[in-house]
Amino acid sequence: MKDSTKTLTVHFQDEIDSKEYQFQASTNLLDFLNAQKVGINQSCGGSGTCTTCRVLVNQTDSPIHDMNEIESERSTERNFEPNERLACQIEITDNLIITIPTNYST
Repeated sequence: MKDSTKTLTVHFQDEIDSKEYQFQASTNLLDFLNAQKVGINQSCGGSGTCTTCRVLVNQTDSPIHDMNEIESERSTERNFEPNERLACQIEITDNLIITIPTNYST
């Protein structure tokens, strides 16, 4: 069965406009954003240790998997908001709307 096209909508915190990207197969969010040349902070190569690739998950058509141990630890250390996640730790599988915050310090 062929995967149907899904949409990732990206907002930047300090901008009014958003950008939509199409994808079909499930993929890592940070890898996808990098492939689309979307500007997102990152410094640890996707291992979940730097917490610079934070995103706010605004809406999704399917639940995103729970945080793994690394992401959960970083979330506690950095006092993440309930909808705040690390892009490097998210597998996108369905329509998703995110906001990329502009001012995070590590």
